[in-house]
Amino acid sequence: MAEVWAYIDETGDRGMSAASSPIFGMAAVIVDRRGAAELQAAVERLRGDFKVPAGKVMSWKEHVKTHDRRRHAARVLATVQGMKVCYVYAIKTALTRATYTQDRALFYNYVAMKTYTSVLWAARSWKGERTRLWTRFGHVRHHDHKPTEAYLRREASRSAKIPDHLEQGLRWVPANKYAESQAADLFGGFLKAALWPSGEFSLTEPAYLLSVWSKIRNSEDCAVPLGIMSMPDSSLVTRESWFPCTTCTKT
Repeated sequence: MAEVWAYIDETGDRGMSAASSPIFGMAAVIVDRRGAAELQAAVERLRGDFKVPAGKVMSWKEHVKTHDRRRHAARVLATVQGMKVCYVYAIKTALTRATYTQDRALFYNYVAMKTYTSVLWAARSWKGERTRLWTRFGHVRHHDHKPTEAYLRREASRSAKIPDHLEQGLRWVPANKYAESQAADLFGGFLKAALWPSGEFSLTEPAYLLSVWSKIRNSEDCAVPLGIMSMPDSSLVTRESWFPCTTCTKT
């Protein structure tokens, strides 16, 4: 019986003001036993390369600020086998100002549910119906995770299409508990760099995301929408100038 583990971290914030991030999303890293060992080794290598002190969590924001570091992190993580990555993100300016965007807890829950669904389907597509899955969301400050857990379990159980029987232990964990959670933070950074203009000239940097593009899959088929889901419409990601699949039909 196959076993896989998923580690999920968020990128951007849930605010809707002009000062808030333009996107809010989540990155999910899914590994089997081989992938877990390789990813842990990759994280330890990057921690050493970036001279992250023992006992401190490696993060995109603090330790992967420069182009060279970002390129190196993407190159190292791209070599990990036994791993898949799923993204879900919302472009705030494209959203209808519906109720969930005005409530931070609901906004988090909605994106988390889309991410959790992608993770469950990825695990089944990859390893089969009898796969055992353990999902670990990153702990979010000032957010009550118990209602979110109840929401995810309730929504997953309502659809026969969602293989929630795979789940063995849905949890919210601190960033320092698993090396894989630190990797999820870096993958979230790759997405942020591709979509969130920054710097003196407000440029994006999609090269890091494209370096790990082969890992962005729910299955062996198209990455859209279950490997990378843009909201409110899948065409938002396929319209990006850097989108690599020129023959994509999801436009």
